[in-house]
Amino acid sequence: MFVESQLILIFFFILLAVNLFQNKNYKILISLFLTFFFILEIISYYLTSELIDYRFFIHSDISSIKVYYFQFKKELILFIIFFFLINFIFIKIKLNKFLNYKKTYFSLLFLIFLLILLPNKGAIQKMYEINKIYNKNLLYKVNNQDEKNSSQFAKFIKDNHLNNLKLKENLNSKKKYNIIYLILESIDSGFINGTPELTPNLNKLKKKWSFQKIQKIDGCNWSVGSLYCLMTGLPSYFRFEKNKIFHGSKEINIITLGDILKKSNYDFQEYYVGEANLVGTKNLLETMHFKVFDNTNFTGNYEVYPDTFGYHDKDLFFELKKRIKDLKSNNKSFAIFGATINTHLNGIKDNRMSKLIGNNYESDTEHAVKSLDYLIGDFINFLKKENLLENTAVFISPDHFFPNNKSLKNVYDKFDQNDRSLYLISNKKIISSGKKTQIELPKVILDTAEIEHNHKFFYEYNKIDNLEKFIDENKSNFSAFNSSILIYSKAPAEIKLIIDKKNFKILNDNNEIFKLELEDKSPSYINLIFDRNFIFKNDEFPKETKSPRKIRKEDEEFNYYFLTIFKSNNKIISAKIINAYDKSIIQLPIKNNLISFNIDEYKKSFKLKNYISDRNRFIAHAGGELMGYKYLNVLEALDENYSKGFRLFELDLLLTSDNYIVAAHDWKNWRKLSGYKGNLPPSLSSFNKYKILDKFTPLDYKKINDWFKKKNDAILVTDKIKNVDFIKKQIVIDQSKIFIETFSKENLVKFRKNGYKVIANIDFLKEIENPIDFLMNNDVQYISVSHKIKNNLNYNFLNYLKAFFKTSFEKKLIDNGFKLYAYNLNEKKDRITENDIACDYRYIFYGMYADEWNFNKSIDFCENRAN
Repeated sequence: MFVESQLILIFFFILLAVNLFQNKNYKILISLFLTFFFILEIISYYLTSELIDYRFFIHSDISSIKVYYFQFKKELILFIIFFFLINFIFIKIKLNKFLNYKKTYFSLLFLIFLLILLPNKGAIQKMYEINKIYNKNLLYKVNNQDEKNSSQFAKFIKDNHLNNLKLKENLNSKKKYNIIYLILESIDSGFINGTPELTPNLNKLKKKWSFQKIQKIDGCNWSVGSLYCLMTGLPSYFRFEKNKIFHGSKEINIITLGDILKKSNYDFQEYYVGEANLVGTKNLLETMHFKVFDNTNFTGNYEVYPDTFGYHDKDLFFELKKRIKDLKSNNKSFAIFGATINTHLNGIKDNRMSKLIGNNYESDTEHAVKSLDYLIGDFINFLKKENLLENTAVFISPDHFFPNNKSLKNVYDKFDQNDRSLYLISNKKIISSGKKTQIELPKVILDTAEIEHNHKFFYEYNKIDNLEKFIDENKSNFSAFNSSILIYSKAPAEIKLIIDKKNFKILNDNNEIFKLELEDKSPSYINLIFDRNFIFKNDEFPKETKSPRKIRKEDEEFNYYFLTIFKSNNKIISAKIINAYDKSIIQLPIKNNLISFNIDEYKKSFKLKNYISDRNRFIAHAGGELMGYKYLNVLEALDENYSKGFRLFELDLLLTSDNYIVAAHDWKNWRKLSGYKGNLPPSLSSFNKYKILDKFTPLDYKKINDWFKKKNDAILVTDKIKNVDFIKKQIVIDQSKIFIETFSKENLVKFRKNGYKVIANIDFLKEIENPIDFLMNNDVQYISVSHKIKNNLNYNFLNYLKAFFKTSFEKKLIDNGFKLYAYNLNEKKDRITENDIACDYRYIFYGMYADEWNFNKSIDFCENRAN
């Protein structure tokens, strides 16, 4: 009842907290946030009967939701409805009368908060624990110093002899038996003891073979966590990306079960699993010398559905039998591991099995369990028929407990009262010592298979009375250690992307690392994701889609790179790389359906140094600042700022009373700067008679034409004039050197039809229908925006919460590759400078309308800015 009581307390805490706010907007905002947290706790309870913990956290990203969605479609809809219903309750229930008794109200609120905060396994403590393990600013940074260098962490390493695990050169090992290890998804002993009608073959093996109970360990109680524990004898805590922990891993700097098997000189060391890319399982196992087989390299002729899980258990055993028979016929030794999947959560029903198992089942889960049991019996009979049991150590073990999923209550109730544990079944006498936990499984396997070796796992160095308690108290230390021993692939020098007929390939330094058979020849996209070191993340997201892949919060946090290819009839039309953090975009060159780019050159293009020296990012506002003056629009400002490196010059163009184009920010300001006393607007001759501030030369259309013709690399950026005919007749410089800022749909279309490039102001775009499509159809790339939009895009919790309900228009523009130029800099109110944009907001703004800029400044200026 502890978990249930925590949920009730959270509910009443939110109800009381929301009623503290009288302002409707604040009340709604707080309610949305706290309701979201409450619903996540409910989902965790529904799936696992526990509050949110590290296991739930690492499976709570979009990647996992997409993988499991097909099993929980109804529940997802219900949870969405439940979210809005609960939120409605929190907002509508008013406790005004109770609020009059302030002491009682606040005392109750504080008491409930303490009851959530203080218990060891309470909701807040579990969130704190996640933050300690993960340590990626989930709530706050636990320690600003590197834990690997801290004295506490060093003591943990020394006391537990963890550096001894790295001494691979001292490893000796000698094999006796071949090894077959079957990892059963979620089939704990409850199914054997409580539902014998579903597991007759496992029950027979329990009686005839050796059977050993195995104690579960936190950190090993999910599929890939269990695998890591099995291979290393360490709990699987990491402070890396959720569900992408092992992508790109090249080496693990400790001795693993795989190292010991490799040293034992098995001819073949292989791992079979339906899908090996979701969390980088393939990369991890390859660091341990396993050759991995999944749905990308299977040999049978069968469908893979759902492809996020890979092939079914029936196909797994087909692959295993085929491979083992081949190895036997060639007299080869082997260590083969195989992991099942159909018994995952609500069960994945394989209709092909129905004719083999009969009708004695009540759900997809029971169908999957009975099917798996049948396949195990069939597999053991195959081993007997091939006379393999004598010289092969066969192991059968679940990866973790069957979760207490509320949607499977009928199944769960059948065995919940029976003896439940993890277990190990083997045809050889199981040799074990100690507590027989998941952490100790690799040693039990080696001893039972009679593999002689000189390696000690971490728990063997110290006599730890309560291993589970020790791990629970040192989760953060294990997380830091695990993170330190994984070595990732270095970035390639060159990446090539090729479409050859129906095949898409990725080559790193001319070595093929990924291949995809393309299906859609109509206009479509290829979506690739790379980490900050340009290691390809072969995650579960579809690579070929009708629309580009969207950038998510976690992609921004881990600074991923998105590479998007637009193609038609399998011909590459365009390609670009987007930095998920700062939204910088680089278009990639294409030649003969091949994209090739140098990583070092690409990375340089994203450095601050490149930003501050890129002349295309800075538009000299009103010609640029001159002698401390702004908004001048004068000849001397053009000359001065051209010499400083500016090449884009904004001039505010107005019409005189006789319809000639001149440069002035507005007539009122021009009167003030020139001393003119007559009627406004002035005539052209009157305009030219007056010096600005009695010393600077005003700009009419003739001077503008002369200057830009002489400076043939300069570009004119202008606004205010709506009449395209005046521009065409009077501004006669090369049309490709002119950008018109437009403030309406009609003007934008008009100037584009006349061949002018435009910068669209964001204000009118917000008012039109389908603005993204409108911009794309009119081939518009640049948008002018007030710097104030940064408030909608800053990386803060409020914007993160808003993003769950609606993506801001500004973010949609950035995500679709539009380049934003910031204006309103250096204003008295809400002041922000050019330095602030370059240092803090370049991930939002491609460029800016700048009053002044030094293109040769040192990148240290960001750190040296005055506070």
